[in-house]
Amino acid sequence: VAANPGLRWVHTIPAGGGQQVRAARLDRAALDRILFTTSAGVHAVPLSEFAVFGVLAGAKLLPWLLEQQQAHRWGPRRVMPIAADQTVAVVGLGAIGRLTSEKLAGLGYHVVGVHRRQVEVDGVAEIVGMDRLAEVAARADAMVLALPGTEATREVISREVLQAAKPGMTLVNVGRGTTVDEPALIDALRDGPLGLAVLDVTAVEPLPADSPLWDLRNVVIAPHTAAISPHEPRLIAELFA
Repeated sequence: VAANPGLRWVHTIPAGGGQQVRAARLDRAALDRILFTTSAGVHAVPLSEFAVFGVLAGAKLLPWLLEQQQAHRWGPRRVMPIAADQTVAVVGLGAIGRLTSEKLAGLGYHVVGVHRRQVEVDGVAEIVGMDRLAEVAARADAMVLALPGTEATREVISREVLQAAKPGMTLVNVGRGTTVDEPALIDALRDGPLGLAVLDVTAVEPLPADSPLWDLRNVVIAPHTAAISPHEPRLIAELFA
């Protein structure tokens, strides 16, 4: 911005480009002069697929399966829930949350949307406000977070929400790590009630080597890579064009 006084438009590669703009600490004049657009929507397909993977990982007992395999132990046989018997809360109904809801509903899950306002979304059976997160967590078998990283969403998945979760609940985060109270998340994974966390994002990235999340058996960590597909550069260029 400083080097280009004629700059009028910046398109950010991430869907959550606001974080980059804030980090630049631009003055009012620059913010008034430049239009910022984002790549929101481009990453919906790969992120929704990763979200479905996370929900299924919890339902199909991935941590237990890996534990048995590593111990070279066959059995005992266990009941695995089916989609028709489970409820998934999708928090944030932008492009990613909408497509995730559609895919989960297609598998037979009962999908509850959590959003700041009432909207119509294919596959979502009901929509509740953000102020009811703890209530929704108490009846959800899985919760998918597809929220942007803003001041309004910072640690909205609070200790209260996490402690209210249904025992064994799976938490999948394909939004931003800052939306979760991470120390509270670690406690909920260690001592209950969470059964599994599947995280593409963390509060600090890269995730520090001394983070307890690395060593918890009921955590799956992806290095903020779930949005990347072979088509990403082309789709972003087409959106910009």
